[in-house]
Amino acid sequence: MSNRVVALVVGAFLLVGSCLAGPLLLLTSVNDECVPAPVTSMAGSPPTVGQWDAEQLANARTIVNVGTDRRIPARGQIIALATAMQESGLHNLAGGDRDSVGLFQQRPSQGWGTPAQIADPVYAAGKFYDKLATIRGWQTMPLTEAAQAVQGSSLPNAYAKWEDDATALGQQLGAGTGNAADCSTTTAAMADPVERNPDGSWPKEPCSIRPDPTTGSGCLTPRTLHLVQQAEAAGFPKPGCYRVDDHGEHPQGRACDFMMTSGGEASGAQKACGDAMAVWAVANADRLGIKYVIWFRRIWTRSEGWHAYNNPFGGDDPSGWHTNHVHISLE
Repeated sequence: MSNRVVALVVGAFLLVGSCLAGPLLLLTSVNDECVPAPVTSMAGSPPTVGQWDAEQLANARTIVNVGTDRRIPARGQIIALATAMQESGLHNLAGGDRDSVGLFQQRPSQGWGTPAQIADPVYAAGKFYDKLATIRGWQTMPLTEAAQAVQGSSLPNAYAKWEDDATALGQQLGAGTGNAADCSTTTAAMADPVERNPDGSWPKEPCSIRPDPTTGSGCLTPRTLHLVQQAEAAGFPKPGCYRVDDHGEHPQGRACDFMMTSGGEASGAQKACGDAMAVWAVANADRLGIKYVIWFRRIWTRSEGWHAYNNPFGGDDPSGWHTNHVHISLE
């Protein structure tokens, strides 16, 4: 036997031996750590949805629920699931490579939060989605590129192999469910007005409502919270407002996206719901302090009314063209 073969055998033995502190399990190396892998058949076929254990399913359900609460399209939830499958095997790990912690092996030293925060699956999933939202064009990227843009892994192509599993599990858990608009209870009632200065201008407001109740992170201004409440009272879908970004009003807590679909371009009843909300927003612009509205390739401003929207991100992405959500920014 050659020295190279001997070295490989010894290395494999040491890896397995170092991982046998508990019951005998199939193992995988994640960030140079040994963690339980999803169970596979004896023939080596990929795991099916039913083969994830109770802990893994609970963590996956948390990832999907956080994504749904934040109005993240199904594609984003699947990217998050695949990332956690690669990074932790869907286990909430107490440690990992260097100071990595949790489902996504996020590192406190890289600004993801404290170890205690990252160890909370709800927080960890929220931080993943926060970062994903800053990746321009993530909706149309290959899954492994979007995941890598968030994670910065030394194995940038490793996420691709989990796409089928993440898609199947996401579908089982209802990824994207609840993101499509339901305007069946919409009313045409005018919104309650917000306070204005004596000269008619809008008071400057801090981003003081913490956390943003629509995303569970960041903050909103009181005027934005009022918009959310009035839109809900009028029967429109729950929005996602605060997000980390390098432009616009979202990171200032002064903008909300009201999803009409789970990610694709709206049509039929969903398009009609978006049309109705855009009309409602413009009709209430003075009462709510609305700065501008974007919907279906058009933008409304106080000075120009409705006119063509020039997508600054390019491509044919529904999010970039606002054909899947109504965007409202406030003064």
